[in-house]
Amino acid sequence: MTLEEKIVQLTRETLVDLVNLRYDKLKEENKINEETEEFLRRVFQLEGTLTLPPRDEEMDIDLYEFNDNSGFGTEVRYLWFDDEESQIVLFCEAKTNTEKLR
Repeated sequence: MTLEEKIVQLTRETLVDLVNLRYDKLKEENKINEETEEFLRRVFQLEGTLTLPPRDEEMDIDLYEFNDNSGFGTEVRYLWFDDEESQIVLFCEAKTNTEKLR
């Protein structure tokens, strides 16, 4: 599995954890912090219950490498709430380990 494929897989796993409200797990893995959790809870309160798309192929995850080679960004278009597609997008970042580059 390439690095890019691993990042997309981690993004998919993060979305599954969000759907299952595993905030503590996400914080332990340093994927979110308290501020992000609070923000997500507010969004989910307004939008409804976060759900997965009915088919895996409907989970559209785009991967971008940052121009400065500091890492990657992923974008999940679009999130589903109450089994309906919304216009909300989830952005994630995967930073490279700069210490390994020195």
